[in-house]
Amino acid sequence: MAKNLEGNMWSSRWGLIIASIGMAVGTGNIWRFPRVSAANGGAAFFFAYVLALFLWAIPLMAAEGVWGKVSRMGIIGSFKYMCGRGWTWAGALMAVIVLGIVFYYGVVVGWCMQYLGYAVMGIFKPGLDTEALWKAFAANGMQQSLLFALVVAICMFITSKGVAGGLEKACKFMVPGIFILLVFLAIRAAFLPGAVKGYEFYFTARPADFLNPRTYLEAFTQVAWSTGAGWGLFLTYFVYVKKSEDIMLAATTTCFADTTAGFLAGLCVIPTIFAYSPDPMAAVKSGNTGLAFIHMTKLFSEIPGGTVMAIAFFLALVLAALSSEIAMIEMGARILEDAGWSRKKATWGIGITTLLLGLPSAMNMTFLDNQDWVWGIGLLLAGLLMGLGAMKIGVRKIWEEHIEPYTQMKHYWMFSAIRFFPLWFAFIFGWWTWQAITWYPGEWYKWLPISKYTFTVGTMYWQWAIAAVACILLNNWLADRMTHSLEV
Repeated sequence: MAKNLEGNMWSSRWGLIIASIGMAVGTGNIWRFPRVSAANGGAAFFFAYVLALFLWAIPLMAAEGVWGKVSRMGIIGSFKYMCGRGWTWAGALMAVIVLGIVFYYGVVVGWCMQYLGYAVMGIFKPGLDTEALWKAFAANGMQQSLLFALVVAICMFITSKGVAGGLEKACKFMVPGIFILLVFLAIRAAFLPGAVKGYEFYFTARPADFLNPRTYLEAFTQVAWSTGAGWGLFLTYFVYVKKSEDIMLAATTTCFADTTAGFLAGLCVIPTIFAYSPDPMAAVKSGNTGLAFIHMTKLFSEIPGGTVMAIAFFLALVLAALSSEIAMIEMGARILEDAGWSRKKATWGIGITTLLLGLPSAMNMTFLDNQDWVWGIGLLLAGLLMGLGAMKIGVRKIWEEHIEPYTQMKHYWMFSAIRFFPLWFAFIFGWWTWQAITWYPGEWYKWLPISKYTFTVGTMYWQWAIAAVACILLNNWLADRMTHSLEV
């Protein structure tokens, strides 16, 4: 069954691209990219990162664009349409992995909103114990739950308005806002005393780093988590494009805009840390939440004019996190619409599901950490499924029939790199698995209780296995229901 696409399309190519950039740019650009790039070779990391864009992100996004544009269905239905009924489970498993993210990521958006509120209220003052402030907030499950509910409500409201009237309008406000705020912060950081030390650390090119495998492992991992390639979000947005839309242009623009956001964040974070932190490396190695909510907050409380910087920093985080959460909510809603639900009913369905399944993460930080570990690494598996699907159909066939006729970027090698995705997957996934084994000597295969085995290999494999078995068993049931595609 097909529904007419008219009235449900992006109003322009600019609308599609800016929404795709909003999908890709998230908290990882602002609090992970700066610390990981600085700690892993600086200039060498940037080289490895650009390499990863061409070998990993752009080919995967291009395949997603084909799935969405050709099938006019979300993740599950598109796999059925493109690869055959027997592959419906693969799309379902991808959906489970990404929805595993959306359930707790809304909690993270709430954290950013809370700290924006702190900044606006002027709480960041000299002498503030930022570690105690974070611990008190992290322990308040009720407060986090209320913020989470607010985030879900905002996302539901925007998604319910449709593509052009909701997602596109919101992203046209949020995405330029993110870049304006990051540019402002980068300029302000440049005038801090001692900022030059941060630039030296951020841009230093050491020959040994170019030969260090860890540099490439970290760069490929960051690309996988930052761009959203292989998640099915770009796929979902391409359900609503014109048949003539240039997939390669959109994929490449989105990837490099996402990289620019991370680079700008680094120009803010790293100079600020080196200008004021007594131990810059401790801040760089403190993890995502440690960097943003403890170390950067501490610096904002001491820097002249730090309140303005704090407002800009956390507002950028809120906008980045919210634009990504909206994309994931839209992905879920699209799946329900493929099953015949109305836009309003689908929005309520995914919104309530997100709220219910996200509450455990809001109430318990350890549970959130576990879900972040399981489904964050699981995104590598989602990318693998996308790559295998492309190879099943035929990489050359996809290029000649669905990409080349509509693109100005007629460079087959940019898409053909998807053939090597299983190799990159084995490289990165094997590294993460080995690391996790070393964290739990003799117990790496265990997964319960989660409070003890939060980051084990076992907790990943068991939860993935449960999800995979369920998707395989439900393959035919899901295939029977994914029947409501759109048509131009």
